[in-house]
Amino acid sequence: MNEKRGCGPFFYGCLLDALTRSDSGQVPPNQVTLRALLLDVPCGRLDWYHSGMAKRDQKKSKRKEKLRKQKLREEKVHQKKHSATGFTVTDSNLNEAMTVAVRLHKDGELTDAERIYRQVLKITPDHPDALSSFAMIEYQNQRFEKAIKRMRQAISLVDNNAGYHMNLATVLDRSGELEEAVTHYGRAIALAPDYPDPYYNLGDLYLREGRPDKAIEVFDECMSVIGREFHALAYKAHALDDANRQSDARYLLNFDDYVKSYRFDTPDGYDSIESFNSALARHIKMHPTLQGNVMSTEHGKHTAELLREPRGPMEAMEARIVEAIHWYKKSLPDDPSHPAVRWAPKQYKLTSWGVVMFDKGHERAHIHPNGWLSGVFYLQLPDVIHDSERDHEGWLEFGRPTADLHVRSALHLRHYMPAYGEMFLFPSYFYHGTIPFRSRERRISVAFDVEPVHR
Repeated sequence: MNEKRGCGPFFYGCLLDALTRSDSGQVPPNQVTLRALLLDVPCGRLDWYHSGMAKRDQKKSKRKEKLRKQKLREEKVHQKKHSATGFTVTDSNLNEAMTVAVRLHKDGELTDAERIYRQVLKITPDHPDALSSFAMIEYQNQRFEKAIKRMRQAISLVDNNAGYHMNLATVLDRSGELEEAVTHYGRAIALAPDYPDPYYNLGDLYLREGRPDKAIEVFDECMSVIGREFHALAYKAHALDDANRQSDARYLLNFDDYVKSYRFDTPDGYDSIESFNSALARHIKMHPTLQGNVMSTEHGKHTAELLREPRGPMEAMEARIVEAIHWYKKSLPDDPSHPAVRWAPKQYKLTSWGVVMFDKGHERAHIHPNGWLSGVFYLQLPDVIHDSERDHEGWLEFGRPTADLHVRSALHLRHYMPAYGEMFLFPSYFYHGTIPFRSRERRISVAFDVEPVHR
């Protein structure tokens, strides 16, 4: 399963966000805004006809994937050749230069991005966006003093940019100047109260200092201003243990009442759960979007959206997921103060993806901040999950937060053994992952999120 932002919860370092454009398509002056991004751095029968069809589909899928990767490589080479090495900054193309530099910066091409930022600053020494962006490259290269100097210069020119204060606070935080970092995180929050990243970093700073009560205040403020904010809620839930408020922590992380398993009947059109599992596992393994190194998945592959064409067996799976969602909502405790109950959506959209894991495969601890409810259904499991001497290998784990959240208290972990025909459902703000397993067998699952629709 994945954390939908495409990056983790804490933001050590910032890059430029998407450029604001006018109706003409040009970037208006002083409209390059900053946003933080993570730098530090989820057997049925098969007759001869289906077998032959599956092989043809698999070959076709592999050919498509090969062509897709080749096209991406060619596009990247073309982009680098025409937008970086051969790009010269002039008085008349400063906005275009910043657009190119930002793209290179986001793609990790730091040398080329730095070269363009330097050219912009040679022409316009007081260009605040170039100063801030260049400062972040200095930061990424661990040249903290230079990064701080450039960020201070940017802020002296534009003091009301929340992103600039967030960037400076991040660098100060990393370089150990915590008191001043607190000041600039606070300034970023004051300038853009609905911008959640400064709350996250400030709360974690307090946790690292051993001041969990202050961290909880920050996370509460984030939720009071923004509303439903599952990162802040998840961080608060684990910070409560550090504050010796165990009963409050167990209330928010109540695995007994909110992690539920749902067994459903064989979907229409299939003889058994086994035949359905086999068909859906085959569909996922041959899916054209299946690729490695995605989201929180280690030693495995991850598909994109399964509820788009080609849907295949997901047509039947979607119906069973909807049944499970209705069942879960009806079985919730009568406790409107609990966030899982209070934030249960009246309207929602469903998103689903498949995961194929290999030897050593596992999901890193993560949450699903865009979801209200998350779930997983198992299609193929390695035999080691039944081995009591293998320490829960391949099992689902709750209660272990990301390593970027610096809590100090003992963890309260809960493990669940996957089983065929059984779907696990849980609040999307519960940190979860899986235990690595050692086996030549595959571990294949389909996961989903219930995302609120706000109208």
